Amino acid sequence: MQLLKKLFRKKTVCKGIVGISFLQNGIAVAVSEFTENNKLTLIHCEFIDAEKPANQQNMLSELATEHDLAEYDCHLVLTSDSYRRVNVETPAVADNELIEAIRWKINELIDFPIDKAVIDYYQTPMPVRANSSIMLEVIASPIDVLREQIEKCAKAGLQLKVIDIQETSLRNLAAHTPENQRGIALLYLLEFSGTLLIQKEATIYVSRKFEIGYKKLGLDDQFSSESLTVNAHNNLALEIQRSLDYVESYYGIPPISALAVIPLAENTHNLLDSLSRNLGIAARMIDLSAIIDCDILVDARTQSLCAPVIGATLRYAIEAA
Repeated sequence: MQLLKKLFRKKTVCKGIVGISFLQNGIAVAVSEFTENNKLTLIHCEFIDAEKPANQQNMLSELATEHDLAEYDCHLVLTSDSYRRVNVETPAVADNELIEAIRWKINELIDFPIDKAVIDYYQTPMPVRANSSIMLEVIASPIDVLREQIEKCAKAGLQLKVIDIQETSLRNLAAHTPENQRGIALLYLLEFSGTLLIQKEATIYVSRKFEIGYKKLGLDDQFSSESLTVNAHNNLALEIQRSLDYVESYYGIPPISALAVIPLAENTHNLLDSLSRNLGIAARMIDLSAIIDCDILVDARTQSLCAPVIGATLRYAIEAA
């Protein structure tokens, strides 16, 4: 992106990667450092409560100074409300005309002006059906949204190298699970929304976002029996089951038999019980501190809020695999 090049500055040594994400109520931060064998180890992770933009800027600058973050490559992770994803057939044009062709295709499919959007994409796996088209997963983000977040990083002295999205950051985490080779479904729930990612050998087959967060599920110790709560549990299980069935039939891969759940801020065990009752596969919680190289303990609330930025610091490890 040309917008990024203006903000890059040279430095002689890169100590590792810092993942940053600006949420509505604060900043998620994860710092991974290169070890002697050139592997990345998570050395710091926290969520900084800060709702006002001015407070976010000040706190990020203080954090950057405290941890010498200017010596790390910065990977900015966009929240899912900062961009739109659109699945389209690959345009039959030359490579140097692809982005413009994509702009034309998605013009009516996004809710902001296409001429004020930054566009990127990745290719989805080929289905088993004969004569199927090669599809692209297109990511579009308003340039004003990107510019604001980029400038925050620059003002804090961070060396911005990559702009990432939730799906690929979560993919990096799923690729570190023991089930990566066979395929795994990863469930990530926030308060009012959720993401389901199905991947195999670091390839994303399905990524679904839904408006079911853990607040709708009533995951207290007494388990609410209200109809709205019961419906939310049923709808979540249905979303997951449909996605698993789709991957199996459309891509022809063996059935996914593992569902990993990123810890919630609270009551993860009640979510696991609900999923195990409503699905045909076992659900388990994954402790991110246990599946990646880590020098620190990361509690459930921090994992819940910081999972994407932790995943962002693993980007180079996935690309090298």
